[in-house]
Amino acid sequence: MSRTLEPSPSWFEIDPAFYAHGGSCFSDLEAEYLGEVDGLRVLVGPVTPENRAEEALSLANLGARVTAWAPDEAAAAPGQRLAAEAGIDLAWEFGTLEAIAARAPAAFDLLYHAWGGLDAVDDFDAWAGHAAALLRPGGRLSLYDRHPFARVVGLHKGLLVISRAYFRFRDGDNPWTLADLLTALADAGFALDAFEEIAGSERYRTDIDRLPGLSWEQRFRVPSAMIVTASLAFQPQPVADAPAPQ
Repeated sequence: MSRTLEPSPSWFEIDPAFYAHGGSCFSDLEAEYLGEVDGLRVLVGPVTPENRAEEALSLANLGARVTAWAPDEAAAAPGQRLAAEAGIDLAWEFGTLEAIAARAPAAFDLLYHAWGGLDAVDDFDAWAGHAAALLRPGGRLSLYDRHPFARVVGLHKGLLVISRAYFRFRDGDNPWTLADLLTALADAGFALDAFEEIAGSERYRTDIDRLPGLSWEQRFRVPSAMIVTASLAFQPQPVADAPAPQ
């Protein structure tokens, strides 16, 4: 039975020269969904030690006017070092998406929501509202992240099994579903452009990859990554209170 190879740490080393010479980390599929970004004002994040601002550097090399967003300076540090070594000057914002939206409403043409960013989202309605507030009318959201179903499966005696609930019934179950994400975006005024489910990520180790003894055949039976692109079609307005009866 064939087995997946355990990655060597050297596989994840990044050569700053790659970005210094105009490199892009995006796969062909990601680039297709991302579309033309030259000249766009783009907020990229959250930057974390896992993604190291590679998407921000790639978008800068593709001609976008990039602002990198990180929860705090500690999370940004590996990405800032990589940017400095590559000789690419990025603007930076720190804090929550809510705080950035308050400081810079309608300031961006594109929000690129990076890998792992949904892990910190507790309230998808609020998150989608803040994303909408950051964008100009017609602005776009591009999201690349873990697929929630990848957290559901496990291995038992070599078999791929459902090891936890997709719906949240108890602690340890999947914390959110695709319906939570997509409905929140629709309620915030986004029109879905594309939703792509992917068996694996070319750039990140997924929840499926972490299953010990996984065969190649099993590896591609369930989605472990996803791409969501959406355009801001309208800004929802608060519903006025009904007049009191006379």
